[in-house]
Amino acid sequence: MPKIIGTGMHIPEKLVSNEELFNRFGREKLPDILARIGHGARYHSAPTESSGDHAVKAGRQALEAAGIQPEEVDLLVVATDTPAFLSPATAAFVQHQLGLRNSAAFDVNCACAGFVTAMDTAVKFTQTDAQYKTVMVIGTYAMSKFLDPNDGAAYPLFGDGAGAVILRREGQKHYLSSSLAADGTYWDYMGIYAGGSAEVASADSVASGRHQVRLLKKFPATLNKENWPPLIEKTLAKAGLQKQDVNLYMFTQIRKTTIEELMTEWGFGMQRTHCVMEKWGYTGSACIPMVIHDAVSQGKLRRGDTFLLCASGGGMSMASLAMRY
Repeated sequence: MPKIIGTGMHIPEKLVSNEELFNRFGREKLPDILARIGHGARYHSAPTESSGDHAVKAGRQALEAAGIQPEEVDLLVVATDTPAFLSPATAAFVQHQLGLRNSAAFDVNCACAGFVTAMDTAVKFTQTDAQYKTVMVIGTYAMSKFLDPNDGAAYPLFGDGAGAVILRREGQKHYLSSSLAADGTYWDYMGIYAGGSAEVASADSVASGRHQVRLLKKFPATLNKENWPPLIEKTLAKAGLQKQDVNLYMFTQIRKTTIEELMTEWGFGMQRTHCVMEKWGYTGSACIPMVIHDAVSQGKLRRGDTFLLCASGGGMSMASLAMRY
């Protein structure tokens, strides 16, 4: 069963502080909104940086942490909905830059649920094909490239970055269970709706801003609160676990109050979770691997601990995975 043998992360240099946002969009509502969702800062890519560049830096750090050579990686899975290119896959660029000359490589896109879905995919490659012993999984995000700087609803929410883990098949059982879900009725609530084959990039789409992220409909405030628990319970049941058997829960970092409410209802408080949105904002498909890396770095996730990942993303896609670290 695959074991995490290394983690890494990267954030770009450009800090966008809450104070900068207050000066731009006003102090009437935004301070309360950011306090409620827990976003303390976010970092944006430089004009010459892409999600692929962030992925390369996170992947390189994970290789160093794992103490392995690039040639040992058999498979690279990159999770992103802000790819460096529409085609080819961002994974192709990352594979080349990291020197993963013996690996297969592909992208996964199910918005902010992408990394956990990619982890599930990677685990099952290692379980079903002896060829895949060592797998690198990266979540990377550069949503700042698609933001309207005058959009007071979307611009404050998103930051950029990447997180990476390396899995290696070993004898002990580390993977426990996983569950995926989707509800496509939310496909037209939020997204980047121009630039693909539905509406190719054009002078008109750029002039109208349709190539930028748009919040077209308001998601129910309780969407994650209502949908995370059943998915988590399904994952736990598959593994024969109870909620109290999990040492650390790690969630999509969009709204801290949702995490606080769930952890309080379950009787754990915040001791059994880890959040990074105060430091890095919301980084989409990168946020959960960034949480993993930060928890490992701080000693909050230790060898032998059971952890559970739970992610949700636009569309709507959801994924949950339980492992032993």
